[in-house]
Amino acid sequence: MDLISFGNKYPFLQANLDFWGKYLTARDNVWGLLPSILDETVLEQSDFLAHLADGKPFLAYESIRIPQEGMEKLAEAFCTPFGLALPQTVFPEEIPLFEKLTVSPDETGFVIAELHSLIAAYIESVITSDEEEAINWLELDCPICGAGAAMGFLAPSGKKNLVCSHCQTVWVYPRINCGLCGHIEERGAIFYTAEEEPNWLVETCKECKSYLKVYDMRNALPDILTYPLHYLTSWNLDLTMRDKEFAPRFFHVFERAGWIKAKN
Repeated sequence: MDLISFGNKYPFLQANLDFWGKYLTARDNVWGLLPSILDETVLEQSDFLAHLADGKPFLAYESIRIPQEGMEKLAEAFCTPFGLALPQTVFPEEIPLFEKLTVSPDETGFVIAELHSLIAAYIESVITSDEEEAINWLELDCPICGAGAAMGFLAPSGKKNLVCSHCQTVWVYPRINCGLCGHIEERGAIFYTAEEEPNWLVETCKECKSYLKVYDMRNALPDILTYPLHYLTSWNLDLTMRDKEFAPRFFHVFERAGWIKAKN
């Protein structure tokens, strides 16, 4: 499904599709450059699978360095579709764990954070050639960058998958555990649904007072151009939850994008 078809199916999102078109192009631009900037051999020789049992995200124990020149190329590739000037800042050469990533709430911070997201996503694509390799990762945080989940899936097999709120890595997680705090509800989680969103569930947790939107793939496949945009297709669920006691979890790009003021 292309962006135009997507907008026709979800007309309430059409007003924001200009941003998402630029966003997808920017990410594609960076993705095309990463093979020439990151050494795949080094990544493939890492002990990712061996460290999964330690419960440590990849970037917590592996030092990934990108020279200043390489970061500038990536930044330019990302900025071009948005019409943004190349940020005049010193990019960190070593890619940090998400919790150590510090960005400013402006265009520069947006670019740095999204580059970090893409680098982490690319690392995942190299070191986990098989999606099932991360099946034993039973931690709440992303096995690559260490960020928390933004949404979930129920796979056709019935397994629950979480999607990273930062780099969009997907990992398998126990269905009986809250995907946000890990709490196990003795009588099971309470789910909310909406008739207009038949394949979506809202998993709530009384322990952390939050909710996680979960797409059920057992009946229908999702429309995914990018996970954050897919999340927004079920905005009716967020409206349903607005007056309840539970707080939502979002993809970080939503708050970052609020600072973008693209130049015409």
